[in-house]
Amino acid sequence: EILVRAGVNAIFAAEEFFKATISNGHTKRAYGRAVARFLAWCEQSGVELRDVTPGLAGDYMGQLEGSAPTKNQTLAALRHFFDGLVTRHAGVVNPFASVRGVKHSVAEGSTAEISIEQARKLLRSIDVSNVVGLRDRAVLGVLAYTGARVGAVARLRLGDLRNLGEHRSLRFREKGGKVREIPV
Repeated sequence: EILVRAGVNAIFAAEEFFKATISNGHTKRAYGRAVARFLAWCEQSGVELRDVTPGLAGDYMGQLEGSAPTKNQTLAALRHFFDGLVTRHAGVVNPFASVRGVKHSVAEGSTAEISIEQARKLLRSIDVSNVVGLRDRAVLGVLAYTGARVGAVARLRLGDLRNLGEHRSLRFREKGGKVREIPV
């Protein structure tokens, strides 16, 4: 209803946003829920789309329940949605553009640590009489002693083992383009 009242450009922008802009199914569903909740809030509050201000956007984000990542995902969805409305001339300004997200940091090392004796027992149990066993022992040793993610270990290449004179290090390419170098 609120999109219909906002006009043909708003309907076009919404269809474009949900049917053409977002290709990932999970993102499409999550953004759809976030936008639907916001539009329902607008209906309930008696606010038309053209009347949403950065202040109202901030109030809406402030009253949201949930974790920081969920709130930031909602903010991203609404920013993108209103970007489409502005692009298609259904709105003058994106009210969510100036709303700040919730700070969220994740501490590393949440995976349980394997004890030294457990690691030794695991490595001793591998048959190293063939190349596959040697490879498996090397991979498990890197995982056990560096605490790197499996994906980062799987992406290791020979050039990632760096000889730095008296010691060596492994260069891991982590998620998000991060590069970590760990002495070995």
